[in-house]
This record gives sequence, C-alpha cells and structure tokens, in this order.
Amino acid sequence: MDSKTASSPTVGREPQRWAKVACWAAFCSVIPSALWRLAMLVGVDTGFRYAQVYRDGGARTAYVLGLEAVQLCAAALCLGLCYPWGERVPQWVPGIGGHPLPRILPIVIGGLGDALLYLIIGCTTVRFASRWLGLAEGLTPTSGMSPGAVTVLTIAYAPMLIWPVALTAALVGYWRRRAQRTPR
Repeated sequence: MDSKTASSPTVGREPQRWAKVACWAAFCSVIPSALWRLAMLVGVDTGFRYAQVYRDGGARTAYVLGLEAVQLCAAALCLGLCYPWGERVPQWVPGIGGHPLPRILPIVIGGLGDALLYLIIGCTTVRFASRWLGLAEGLTPTSGMSPGAVTVLTIAYAPMLIWPVALTAALVGYWRRRAQRTPR
C-alpha cells in the first residue's frame, strides 16, 4: 500500500455531534443575509434607501455579488471541519491528492478567518449600535426604513452573530477529533 492510501490514525474519525452542529450553524448563519442582499439586487423592495445604487450594475453590483461569493464560500469551508473532504487533499490535485491535510492547516486558516469574523462583525455591531442608541452620528442601513423593513433586515442579519462563535466551536471539534490518541 502506498503512502497516499495508507490511513492516518487522525483521519476518518466521526465528528462529535456538537462539532457537526457548530459546522452547520456556521454555514447556515450566512444564508439569510445573502438572500436579503440578493433580493435587494433583483429589485425586491427591502426598504433599503440605497438599493438602486447597488442595482444599477457596475462596480457596486459586482461588490455585492463578490461579497456573496466570498461569504458563501467561506461558510461552505466551515463544513469541511466535519466532513472527510476537510481532512484530505482532493484526489484531483497532482502529486499530493489523497494525502491527509496537516491538522494545523485548517486550524490556522480557520482561526485567522474566525478572528477576522469576530473583528468585522464585532466592529460593525458596535458601530451600528452606537448610532442607533444616539451615541454616535452616521448612517446605518436602517436609515429611512419602515419598522417592518427593519424587522426583516434584523431577521436576515442577526444570524451572522452566530458565525464566529459556531466556527470557534467547529475548530475546537476538528482539533480534538484529529488529535493523536495515546494508548492508556
């Protein structure tokens, strides 16, 4: 048996139930906001005052579509922390396909992404909350929205607060599952 097909003692273990729930929570937490932005782009009246600016095509439409692609791809990668495709290099990669991924690689990349999520989501939440509470001046996406539109926006974006926390739990699960077990 060659080294590519040799099984690693840290690959192929069943993920912990809580870790799998965390992976799926991380993935699902981004879908409502992505749907809200896509609805806004295709002309649904979301109440967002500047929707037409993003619908007119060009750079702003590309920005929203790019944001959707990055966000959904990053969220999909969270699922790799609980499925076999997150433990091995894909077979189609020349020379290294089928080899186990070093356990540290998804942890470092996921950890950096997680830290970035905490920073972006945390700063955005503080900035908007300070404006809504009258502690700071400036526009928010809710400026000029009806209470119903604000409620829909809140329902769409509130799950994003779960993403970094769920990713942290998923990373811990991945780390623990891929750890070498020592005989007792």
